[in-house]
Amino acid sequence: MTLANRALGPEIETVFLMSSEGCSHISSSLVKQVALLGEGLATEPLEKFVPPEVITALRAKLLQRRPVAQ
Repeated sequence: MTLANRALGPEIETVFLMSSEGCSHISSSLVKQVALLGEGLATEPLEKFVPPEVITALRAKLLQRRPVAQ
């Protein structure tokens, strides 16, 4: 990431914030996969990774991307 930022804008400073050990395995890709695989299920699987506000926003966004059936 630092190298990409440097190539895009040398004036960009990259700062890394380390998460606690209990959250270090969580990534946006993981959350999206859980949301997609758990579609139609209760929010329980997502609650293990993100707060309820994020679940609501993520589900709304996924619904917008869903192709319309004809």
